[in-house]
Amino acid sequence: MARIEFDNLGRWFDGGRRRTVLEGVSGVIEPGEFVVVIGRSGSGKSTLLNLLGGLDRPSAGSVRIDGDDLATLPDTALTALRRRRLGFIFQAYNLIPTLTVGDNLRLPLSLNRLPDHGVVADWLARVGLEGRERDWPDRLSGGEQQRVAVARALIHGPEVILADEPTGNLDLDNARRVVSLLDGLCREQGRTLVMVTHSREVVGLADRLLTIREGRLAPAEDAAA
Repeated sequence: MARIEFDNLGRWFDGGRRRTVLEGVSGVIEPGEFVVVIGRSGSGKSTLLNLLGGLDRPSAGSVRIDGDDLATLPDTALTALRRRRLGFIFQAYNLIPTLTVGDNLRLPLSLNRLPDHGVVADWLARVGLEGRERDWPDRLSGGEQQRVAVARALIHGPEVILADEPTGNLDLDNARRVVSLLDGLCREQGRTLVMVTHSREVVGLADRLLTIREGRLAPAEDAAA
């Protein structure tokens, strides 16, 4: 399973006046660890998640997954790593509207040359959407679309799960279902889980908290305050 190291990470934008989003952020996330990232809106939480997943390039510093520096990997190798080893759950559902629910879930299986053999039906059952395989995304509620997005992110068995407010659009019962599913994958199968959330219930399940304050990582003793 994957070990994530990030060293002196920085991300900023130059538009006449430099706007710094992250600066000097370092740490290690061990295989099978459940880490929650917290902080105020605009503090840089989602930016950190995007950097850890290779969706964005750092302005400074590095991210390594099992020793591979994401910034120096060729685009084809980085795409293959994200496709095979990572699972992303975004605040936006990003479902493909021209594909049915079932075909949205089959897409990561197809890209990784994995068979279905009932996997799609199993994952829909796990997120409480049995029998919705032939529905179109626009026939689902926002919460249902989010649960399909969760299933799509996990269906290919990623080693690392990066989740940005995965329960933000869900009612309490379904939020608990998704959190239990993610926590179970981390505990029982050794998956590494990094989640941005404001949910106190989720924070209580984490092995460790990372607190981002104004683009910097707060020391552990300050984060607990």
